[in-house]
Amino acid sequence: MLNLSKGQEAVVHAEIGLPMQVLAAAGSGKTRVLTERVRYLIENTRKDGIIALTFSNKAAEEMQIRLADLDVLSERCWIATIHAVAQRILDQYGHTIGLPSELHIYERDLDQKTVFLQSLRESGIGIDDFLNAGDEKTRKNRDRIIHNYLEQFSVVKRELLTEEEIKEKYTSNESFLSVFQAYQGALVRSGGLDFDDILVYAHRILMEQSWCANIYRAKYKHICVDEAQDLNKAQYEFIKVLCGDQIKSVMMVGDPNQMIYGFNGSSSDYLCKLFLQDFSAQVFELKENYRSSKAVISLANKLKPGSQVEADFVLDGQYEIHKCQNEEDEATWICNKVNELLCQKINIEIEGDISLTNMVVIARNRFVFLKLEKVLGEKGIPYSLKKSERQAEPSSLFGRVLDLAIRVRLNPKDWIDGKKLCTALKISVPSVWGNDNLLLDMAAAVRHSAISFPDIQADLLEEIQGLDIEKPNIPRLYDRFKTIIQGLNDVNFPKEDNELERSLQELDDFRNCWTTFKRKGLGESLMSFRNAIALGQVAENYDPTGLTLSTVHTMKGLEKDIVFLMGMCEGVFPDYRANTRKELEEELNSAFVAITRAKRWIFVSYPLQRIMPWGSSKSQTVSRFVTMLQK
Repeated sequence: MLNLSKGQEAVVHAEIGLPMQVLAAAGSGKTRVLTERVRYLIENTRKDGIIALTFSNKAAEEMQIRLADLDVLSERCWIATIHAVAQRILDQYGHTIGLPSELHIYERDLDQKTVFLQSLRESGIGIDDFLNAGDEKTRKNRDRIIHNYLEQFSVVKRELLTEEEIKEKYTSNESFLSVFQAYQGALVRSGGLDFDDILVYAHRILMEQSWCANIYRAKYKHICVDEAQDLNKAQYEFIKVLCGDQIKSVMMVGDPNQMIYGFNGSSSDYLCKLFLQDFSAQVFELKENYRSSKAVISLANKLKPGSQVEADFVLDGQYEIHKCQNEEDEATWICNKVNELLCQKINIEIEGDISLTNMVVIARNRFVFLKLEKVLGEKGIPYSLKKSERQAEPSSLFGRVLDLAIRVRLNPKDWIDGKKLCTALKISVPSVWGNDNLLLDMAAAVRHSAISFPDIQADLLEEIQGLDIEKPNIPRLYDRFKTIIQGLNDVNFPKEDNELERSLQELDDFRNCWTTFKRKGLGESLMSFRNAIALGQVAENYDPTGLTLSTVHTMKGLEKDIVFLMGMCEGVFPDYRANTRKELEEELNSAFVAITRAKRWIFVSYPLQRIMPWGSSKSQTVSRFVTMLQK
């Protein structure tokens, strides 16, 4: 057992079987408490199963590592994101609500857009007329209108709206319900679903098929929820229906000051109000910050007064707020400060040597980094931009064919990815989709295509067609094509875009994803593997060798010794689109999250001038959050 404070110990050793609300401030040991509570439940119950729901795959993996010493962990504890749990329910019981087997996830925005446009065509709707894009001027608004529709479809799903509720909500758009239903129909006919559907359908299964829900309730007697301040309605209702009347032992841990996903329908009300009402939970509060220095805690309390309490023996730390003339000046100042800190090498407040891996530069959005990336390159400072857990689309032809062909192999009705595959291979599009031998037909056509190395692409299609879907031999595929590509004459590849290197790298990435999939025990089948990729469960652990650049949202749940917070101007942070009190409160939460990522030192900067997207320079007003920090 780790050393715990009195407050932490009260949570970990609380009476088993009762619902618990744990309000855990930044740095208060939330992960430790959650992990040790799971350990306590395993060690003090005989066979009870536990579901630990995390906000990210990284958090799930970290919890598994911390509990790896427990021999019974894998058989008694299911640690995963809410979407991963819902996806497994969907895989096993989707047929009970009439869903086709082997549904796959359209995780890319462009795919959802394609399905939407196809649903309009199938409904006999003139797309240009519907989107008010009859002439060149209004056609420019086409993508914005499509985006708005898809966003509203997402709202419908996140809020679990019924048909009547949809009609009431969209009274100004009488056709909205029929358009939404057409979109859903087109998704299912293509054998797919979007990310929001995972929770909607899983919730429906548990609601309508009580025997399915009872299977989970019989095995799992305790549910622990991490980052509960960021739950949205669909997520909260999914947890509720999973519990039913049987599971009372529910622990929700979170900090309302760190609710930053309002754009995704999240609200701290589910943790702070509804959970208390629905479960009559006992309340625990952890306020002591064991992670951050006095300097960081002081700044955090200026944004959120009384939110942080210093632990005993806390280090002093340091902070600096720096005014810069423009974005280039700000980028140069950050780079110079980084080099200055590296030259120190050792400081009593930093464990080990000061290095780039101790540091992170945080901004409200990735566009703030543009000038900094340029200056970092000029000064020879290595860096990497932290991305989300979702897999990036392959860039090489081989990588694209590998990715798209697996999707089509799993779902021959997937005309969306099938058309992309035909375009990449420069072959004609089939007139009919759903043929189980589709890839073999494509392979025959590819051998006469004008693409580079058509025989290799054709061989790849045939190899994927021959995979056993239930137990695919991915290592054999990898070894075969690794040897083939390495044996190719470099000269035949376009030098300017490093096609050979990118093909090999993306093949290696694919193999690494498979290795991670198997190591985590996420399944055996090709469909399970593809969905694990879509859910971000097999993303490589982020291990940068240089300076990390990260948005606030991708840095959530992580911390560094030294934090730079840049671009602190009105309109940037807070974002110019935040106008309501609720939106501005969430922006304040984001600033609070950014500050509390720092364990020891924090440096805040802002430019007085910025170059706008249209090319002109504009004077900037310092962020209201910086003004709060300076009081």
